[in-house]
Amino acid sequence: MTYSRTYRSFFFLVFAVFMGFAQSEARAETLVGTNVDNRLIVGFAVDPDAVLEFAPDGYAPISFPQGPMAGANLLVVFIDRLIQLDPAGDAAGPPNSRFAVLAGLAATEGRPPQLFVYRIYASDGSDPYFNSVEAEVTRHSLSEGPPNEGRARHETWETTTADGSLTLDLDFTSGRRSWSPGEATPWSAADPSFSRIYRYSQLVDVVMSAAMDRDRASELSFQSTIPELSAIFDGSEQILAIMDIPVYTRQVFLP
Repeated sequence: MTYSRTYRSFFFLVFAVFMGFAQSEARAETLVGTNVDNRLIVGFAVDPDAVLEFAPDGYAPISFPQGPMAGANLLVVFIDRLIQLDPAGDAAGPPNSRFAVLAGLAATEGRPPQLFVYRIYASDGSDPYFNSVEAEVTRHSLSEGPPNEGRARHETWETTTADGSLTLDLDFTSGRRSWSPGEATPWSAADPSFSRIYRYSQLVDVVMSAAMDRDRASELSFQSTIPELSAIFDGSEQILAIMDIPVYTRQVFLP
């Protein structure tokens, strides 16, 4: 598989807010809002039985089958929201907000695999998928280097809940980015009948991918002390891929 075909397959299969499956059938839609974010997506290989607790009844977590995230069965998506607009285009919510989102593919008999939002740790109290936990989400970001070459980047994200924290430290050198528009439909693990439609454009840098034999991360550490995640992040987890998304724009619709 060539590099360009790998990208096309991956973006069709998995990217949205974090990722999802496009749906093209005719449908009535209601615009919910528009947002602009910075994002960092980390793909993990973890014990599927540990993720099963978060999946809807009757669904089994599965791994992404191809592309840079191949082999990952859990995504942790760090989101730094720069602006949120309501359907009329007016500013909505706080001026800024941050989130850490757990998501992944799951399948049940008689249906194609779906992307589910398992948990949202939200700084602004929002609950779009009925499974949010209030959290303080902090970010420290640094970029430096020559004007026309890859930049030395540092990212630290810390998500603190009432009973624990989730922390990522990452140093890497930025590479050539790809602009990717698309459409996707993530579903709620708390209510598997509920979904949202995302039409998005994003600037993507594949920092790390075991499937692509790529790794520009010079320093990488991840730790969780959140009790509900203890079976998932028990020391056996593996980070397989990292996507840096410095520009992410989307419109959100309800079907």
